[in-house]
Amino acid sequence: MKYLKLCLLNMLLIPVLVMAHGPSRQKVVQEIEINASADKVWKIIENFCSIQDWHPSVTKCSADNGSEIKSIRTIELENGEKINEILFKYDIESKKIQYGMQELEEGRVIKGLPIATHGSTISISENGGKSKVQWKGAFYRSFPGQQPPPELTDEACIKAVTKLYKTGLENLKNIAEK
Repeated sequence: MKYLKLCLLNMLLIPVLVMAHGPSRQKVVQEIEINASADKVWKIIENFCSIQDWHPSVTKCSADNGSEIKSIRTIELENGEKINEILFKYDIESKKIQYGMQELEEGRVIKGLPIATHGSTISISENGGKSKVQWKGAFYRSFPGQQPPPELTDEACIKAVTKLYKTGLENLKNIAEK
């Protein structure tokens, strides 16, 4: 009888405990094959602020220290939103850039990109005369509670980040293949 009571108690408590935590970390990985060498594609993205030249959603970019580690860039999106990102890794040999968004002010939600923080890596690899570009990231939604409005759910965040990465990669492909 004690065992049965303990099992019932656990069945009641587990959902409460699961619901007690905040948002979980989400991940997105997008890849594209480009009919251009990895060196050619790297030349397009190698500057930490060159994102303004190849990503259609980024209208402006400024960086306080170029492509040096710990450089902070401010990107402005086409909707006027500004995001500060810090460069963590810049590896010419492996053609990899790793960066993350600086923490937002409490309560701030970026229009069209409802995430609180993110870390991203863009890497380029040679693939038989072509190149494979991978853009991956991990992030948390900006709404900290359990019942987010529809535009701030994990699914909405995944959709927004996927669109951001996919749009950038498709335009990078168009530019590199010219």
